[in-house]
Amino acid sequence: MRANWPHDSRAATKLKSAVSPTSTTNSGLPPHDLVEAFRSLAPASAAWKLFAHDAALKLDLTGVHSINIPHVANFPPQPVFVGEGSAGPVAQWSLMKSAVGPARKILVISCVSEELEAASPQSVSGVIARVLADSSNKSIDATAFDANPDDGIRPAGLLFGVTPTPAAAAGAFVAETIAADVSNLVGAIAANGIDPSDTVFIAGAREASLMQTLAGVDAIMSLAVPPKTVIACAPAGIASGFEGGPEIDTSKEAVVHREGASPGEIVSTPGVSASPSTSLFQSGLIAVRVRANAAWAAAPGAVQVVSGVNW
Repeated sequence: MRANWPHDSRAATKLKSAVSPTSTTNSGLPPHDLVEAFRSLAPASAAWKLFAHDAALKLDLTGVHSINIPHVANFPPQPVFVGEGSAGPVAQWSLMKSAVGPARKILVISCVSEELEAASPQSVSGVIARVLADSSNKSIDATAFDANPDDGIRPAGLLFGVTPTPAAAAGAFVAETIAADVSNLVGAIAANGIDPSDTVFIAGAREASLMQTLAGVDAIMSLAVPPKTVIACAPAGIASGFEGGPEIDTSKEAVVHREGASPGEIVSTPGVSASPSTSLFQSGLIAVRVRANAAWAAAPGAVQVVSGVNW
C-alpha cells in the first residue's frame, strides 16, 4: 500500500480486511506488566530483573502520588501453644513504613540517521532497541544500586542508609571466602526480620562469575556495581511502582542539544545557545525518545552490601 499509494490516507481503510470485534477474551493484548518500563528501556538491567522477581511487590502508581508499604520493625517470636482453657497471647508489633513514590521521570533520547529508516523494519527496530538498551542498562543500574538519597529528581538508591557488612577474611579456598560473604549478607537480612529465602545477589562481571563457577551461587551481573562489591537483596522487602507504560516518540524536525551528562535548554536566559546543538531536519536525523515514570523502595534491612571482598 505504501509503495503504490504513499499519499492516499484512505487506502488503508479500503484494504483493511474484516476483523472480529475486540472483547476481553479475544483482544490478544499482553497482560499488564508493571516492570515493562525497565524491560523496554534496559533489557539487561539488573534492576528490572530484581523488580520483576515473583516475591517483589509491584505497584501501579497511575494517579497516585505515593504508597506507604508497612513492615514489622520488631518481630519477636510468639508462643503458639497454650494450655487448655488458657488465654491466647496478643501479639504487639512495632510497624514502620517505606514510601514508594512519587514516580520520577526517566527520559532517554537517541538519534539515528534517516538512511536507517530506509532499511528493513527488522533492522530499524533492532538497531534502535540496541542503541537505547546500551545507553540505559548501566545508567539505570547505577541509580538503583547507589547510596544517594532522593533529591526530588531521582529515587533514593537501594543502598541509601545501608551500613556495609564487613568482608570475610581470605580463607584457604576462594569458594570458602565467597560462601562466608554470602552467608553474612543473608544473615544480615534475616536479622532485620525479612524473609531471605529468595535473596538475589548482584555483582560486577568478575565477582558474579566467581560466585557462579566456584561457589555455585547464582548472581546477576551488572556493569554499574563497583569491583569487589556484592549486593544482596531480599525481594520480599523490595517494592517498585510504575506510572503507566513507556511512551515512545520520534521526530525529524526538532533541535537537540547533543549532550549526555548535563543537557540544557536550546536557548537559555539571556539568549545563550546550547552547544553542540543539531537540527534533525538539516542533518537528516531521526530522534527517538523514550519516557517512563518509575519509583522503588526497600524495607530497612532488605538490601545488604559487602565491599572490598577478599577474592
